[in-house]
Amino acid sequence: MSDKHPRLRQRIISSILGLIFLAGAFHYSGILKGSKKAPQQKNEKKVTSVIYAPVELTNSSVAIQSNGTLSAKNKIDIVSRTQGVFKDGDRPFRAGVYFNEGDVFVSIDNAEYLANLRASRAQLLQSITTILGDLKFDYAEAFDKWNNYVQSFDVNRILKELPQTSSNREKAFINGKNIVTQYYNIKAQEVQASYYQIRAPYAGILRDNLVDKGAMINAGQKLGTFIDPSVYELEVKINPSELKLIKVGKSVTLSNGDRTQSWKGKIARINKVIDPQSQSAVAIVQVSGKDLREGMFLQAEISTVDLKDVAEIGRNLLIDEKYVFLVADSLLQKQEVKVMHVADKTVFVTGVDAGAWLIQKPVSGAYEGMKVNPINLSE
Repeated sequence: MSDKHPRLRQRIISSILGLIFLAGAFHYSGILKGSKKAPQQKNEKKVTSVIYAPVELTNSSVAIQSNGTLSAKNKIDIVSRTQGVFKDGDRPFRAGVYFNEGDVFVSIDNAEYLANLRASRAQLLQSITTILGDLKFDYAEAFDKWNNYVQSFDVNRILKELPQTSSNREKAFINGKNIVTQYYNIKAQEVQASYYQIRAPYAGILRDNLVDKGAMINAGQKLGTFIDPSVYELEVKINPSELKLIKVGKSVTLSNGDRTQSWKGKIARINKVIDPQSQSAVAIVQVSGKDLREGMFLQAEISTVDLKDVAEIGRNLLIDEKYVFLVADSLLQKQEVKVMHVADKTVFVTGVDAGAWLIQKPVSGAYEGMKVNPINLSE
């Protein structure tokens, strides 16, 4: 019995020490858990910073800038209506040669045609002469006027108008002799004969010639181009939004490429049809002056227009050509505007209130209602 008691005591002591160790371990574990901090939840969203400036409304004077190529206002293509051998007219048919109004600048050999025309006139003269005897006895009152017509007849000159008939009997008699039909056939030939000479409809310059002396030409063939160098026109493209700012008669300043010369013109016509490709309208400016030439490239500045209560903003701030972004209560707000004038890098718009916060740089991925951090441009 005495040997068993020490073993029992040893077991009891070991059990007590184990319980103490476990209790200490649990206590120390609780201290470690209490010392750890709970991880923070990352629920915050990144807010984009935007630069803004208060809108300033002003009254601005602007000019519409455009350009174009000069073209003569009066210009015709010279086209032959007959066939024959080409001959010079009153002056050599060469590009750059000046012709006065009425000058013959194209002549076509018509000797054969004129011979046939004279033969037709002679035949009419014979027909009238043949009826003079009948007129003297049956239509005595008409004899003198028809006899005088015969006496003044010249086969080399344009026909004079036939005498007027005094009665239905006389009219029937003249028509029955086929005289009226011959007369109008010859008048048609005379008109055709005029096509063998083409005269200048106004004073001007032959811009180009496509045939030379002695060439055989055909009916319908283009021979050259004739222009009046005293008046020119310039087509300039106009933004549709600026059409309401211009009108016929408005002054236009034109200048050459290096701006060493300038001329004053005016808007003669406005074509308000929008070109589907360029999305612009066309104003035609009329101008006259020294040193102007067909084909010159000119800069056009239409006289200034006054715009009231407009804001001048960068062109890159426009969205779909009619919206801008404002900042209100730290949120982006899409505002519709009306473009009044387009300059090189800016546009003049209406539709925004003075003092509104207008963003000054495009924001990537911007949308209406987007949360932003506004920064004043002036700060």
